[in-house]
Amino acid sequence: MSFARPHFPRTLLLGAALMPLCAAPAAMAQRASENAVANSDDAFGSQVGTETSGIYNEQDTRGLSPLKAGNARLDGIYFDPVASVSGRTRASYGIRVGLAANDYPFAAPTGIVDSRLRTAGDTFVASLSLTKLQYDGQLQELDFQIPVIRDHLSVYLGVGHALTVTGDGARMPSAALAIKPVIRFGGIEISPFIAPTWLYEFRGRTLFVTSGDLVPPQPKQSNYLGQDWARGLFNAVNAGVTAKVPLTSRLAFRGGLFRSSQIRQRSYSELILFSAPGTQANHVLISDPRQETYSWSGEGQLALRLGDGGRVSHRIIAGFRARNRYTETGGSDRRGFGLIDINGKDPEPEPVFNYGPVNVGRVKQSALMLGYQGKVAGLGHINLGLQRARYRASFVNASTGGVTRSSDDAWLYNASLAIELSPHLEVYVGTQKGLEDSGAAPDSAANRNEQLPTTRSTQYEGGLRWKFGKSSVVASLFQITRPYFSFDAANRFTELGTARYRGAELSLTAHLGRLTALAGAVAMQPRVSGAGVAAGLAGERPAGTPDLYARIDLQYRTDILGGLTPTATFTHTGRRALGSAPVAALGGRQAMLSPYSALDLGLRNRFTLGAVPVSFRATLQNVFDRHGWKVIASNTLQPEEHRRFTMTLAADF
Repeated sequence: MSFARPHFPRTLLLGAALMPLCAAPAAMAQRASENAVANSDDAFGSQVGTETSGIYNEQDTRGLSPLKAGNARLDGIYFDPVASVSGRTRASYGIRVGLAANDYPFAAPTGIVDSRLRTAGDTFVASLSLTKLQYDGQLQELDFQIPVIRDHLSVYLGVGHALTVTGDGARMPSAALAIKPVIRFGGIEISPFIAPTWLYEFRGRTLFVTSGDLVPPQPKQSNYLGQDWARGLFNAVNAGVTAKVPLTSRLAFRGGLFRSSQIRQRSYSELILFSAPGTQANHVLISDPRQETYSWSGEGQLALRLGDGGRVSHRIIAGFRARNRYTETGGSDRRGFGLIDINGKDPEPEPVFNYGPVNVGRVKQSALMLGYQGKVAGLGHINLGLQRARYRASFVNASTGGVTRSSDDAWLYNASLAIELSPHLEVYVGTQKGLEDSGAAPDSAANRNEQLPTTRSTQYEGGLRWKFGKSSVVASLFQITRPYFSFDAANRFTELGTARYRGAELSLTAHLGRLTALAGAVAMQPRVSGAGVAAGLAGERPAGTPDLYARIDLQYRTDILGGLTPTATFTHTGRRALGSAPVAALGGRQAMLSPYSALDLGLRNRFTLGAVPVSFRATLQNVFDRHGWKVIASNTLQPEEHRRFTMTLAADF
């Protein structure tokens, strides 16, 4: 086996040499202390810096995506993201689901992604992080926390550059900047921010599109099948302001207003279409005209605290949230390059593209909210929420001039109750009904990137938490019901029926002296029903949702070199449907992908150079070089990453 040689640009090495000149004697640890596993309270999913832990993430929670569902928060405030929140802005995120959402106001059926923004205090800190990413990728990050007026004004400033490389040869360079003043006076905190990101010379990943039960052969590693001239250019900006204002000793305001935008100056999608076994496939490229998407969103909440502040406490929360999203799609030019061999190359001359007019979609959504949280120490906690939601959407088809409108007005709710049976054992039950997004149509669809309609989702759940020493076990049962989207007979990604995600999940968090263990698993029985199933367009299983997913993270701190810590991560993905539609050759059953497992091994250590905290992390991922497929959409695949090596060195000055 072989590995790419770690490489950092000379400019970054020069930056590392100059950083001690910025050192301050009272520096406190920031990037050097990041450790997602050690800082996790459960195994349901979190990210700290670039490290992840747990069985869920913002794209996959209980078989669904809370991010696509519109359940994103910035510092607990509602946010409608068009552009991804970069690491220059976000310090961490956690998945609020099950018991983790029991004390969270206005919980959502598919969970909540709660991102914590980077901030600054009264101590100057300069943090430098250099990462050798997988293959020959690189990541350089430089963050400053700058006190300006003690106790009143400080500024966070961050810059970063990344070259992300995937096993199929895609190369995605990007640069990011974030500026975030923090203003504090009289207990009030106001924090505006702006965070642009530039993706340039962007050679995106190819999509492998199949039909029936056909599983394509694994492509050769690093053999990019796309065109060298097909390099995308995206500009994205997240900006806004958050505010926390104590109005009285018992009444407080929390709110924020945000704008998230993305302009696709140049955009390409490369599709490899398989119609027969073997390495021969048709190559299709889709080029998009300039397209813009943006959203204004925000929320304001008033919280009234009652009770004696001791054994009994009450909170009454009233609020309003809204968004206004604008989306451009369509106008694309599709070019077929004919039959290729995926083990070779397919260089084609760059054509002159003929673009059409773009479609325009608009979404306006708002909700009035009223909630109550009550807690009695040693007895339990209740969380109730009621919302009156209003949804209005329109879609203008640029080719025909036709306008499609949709609307919904709904009462939404969340209710959960947790009871402490003993100091160590807690049980809970809960339910939520939400008006959630369904994301956008995938690149392989005829209506690619089109904003899908909002849907009503319902969840019922229950479980327990058992604490013993510094460790805990959480076990839950859940059922989520929501509309199911997949491809119809015209290859449009549209609603085909109803999906039910029924499952059980388990989380173990153990701190046993030198050993930290984080283990989680979710077993599901997802099922689809409705008109699409009756018409033979969809089978009984949602495409890509595994029947089992498990992850185990282990860290053991030794005395070697003052605390060298070996790490191990094992993940297992169970059987999942390759495509949504039943296959006649299989007797009307859906084609299934085999289970996939991977093991990562690594080392980490924290130490000081003089008074400077430093951390080192190195990880060999997919040690046994297992091959497999990720299901992006029905019959739309990307290969799992091969064996790869990452290494990070971070210091706080």
